[in-house]
Amino acid sequence: MINKAAREMSSPKKMISEKKMISEPKFALLLLLPTIVILLGLLLYPFLYSIYLAFVNLNLTKPWIGTKFVGLENFATVLKDNEFWLSMLTTFYFTVFNVAASMVIGLAAALLFNTKFRFRGLARSLLLIPWAMPGVVNAMLWQTMLHPNYGLVNGLLLKLGLISDPINWLSDPKLALASVITAQLWTSFPFVALMYLAALQSIPYDLIEAGKIDGAGTFRIFTHIIVKLLVPVTLVLLVLRTIDSFRTFDLIFAMTKGGPANATELAGVYLYKQGFMFSNFGVGSAGSYVLTAFILVFVILYMRILRQRDDH
Repeated sequence: MINKAAREMSSPKKMISEKKMISEPKFALLLLLPTIVILLGLLLYPFLYSIYLAFVNLNLTKPWIGTKFVGLENFATVLKDNEFWLSMLTTFYFTVFNVAASMVIGLAAALLFNTKFRFRGLARSLLLIPWAMPGVVNAMLWQTMLHPNYGLVNGLLLKLGLISDPINWLSDPKLALASVITAQLWTSFPFVALMYLAALQSIPYDLIEAGKIDGAGTFRIFTHIIVKLLVPVTLVLLVLRTIDSFRTFDLIFAMTKGGPANATELAGVYLYKQGFMFSNFGVGSAGSYVLTAFILVFVILYMRILRQRDDH
């Protein structure tokens, strides 16, 4: 009787507490709400506003004019601009050489760090330093190393007798693009090496042992077993490195600002100049979506290759 009375007395409180309790999904949403609001403010609003800018004429130097809807005129202006296509061609060269070199050097570094040697852990940690450094810091570092008077590169080449006079690496239009590609390569290949190293460590050692038992040499094991098993990560790296190369801006702007004579003006630098130096925000926004369309073409191409490989 006492227990029954206690249950009757506690049941209304229990019902009240159950009514007051919030469900787990709603509680999780409540906790995530500040983050969602911040992300919407930092990502969604700029994205929608850039779409709006692509279809209007906005000049902050003449605010009394206001904004005027111009339709596709900004896109036409970008597509008719020879400087834009020159920047796209420079971006294409930059991407091809940077991606290809980073893949080759990254794979070589991964193969090296996959072997056992003394201080391997320390060497792997040091490998990540260039990748972890901000782009502007890397740019300042390479500016100093390539300086014609007191740069390390000229000093070494003069010591070795390979050159007789200092070279203006960043002032010569023929050498400037190669110089910035080298600087970008130094910052990007560690990420490739890290991804390849993870993939190499996932390869079953039994396959390599079976190849050795069948009489395959080191080169044949590499080309017929390791390279084939690295194809999926290679395609993923191609996508990531291509996107990263197309949107490179900070390193180039800090090193050369697109010069000399627009020799290193990538598409990102061109769009920045249109928006923040010439106050053509509409043209800059429209150009960014044209650039995005080019990136999507490469990404779709890579994804189709990856899907075809998975089907086989």
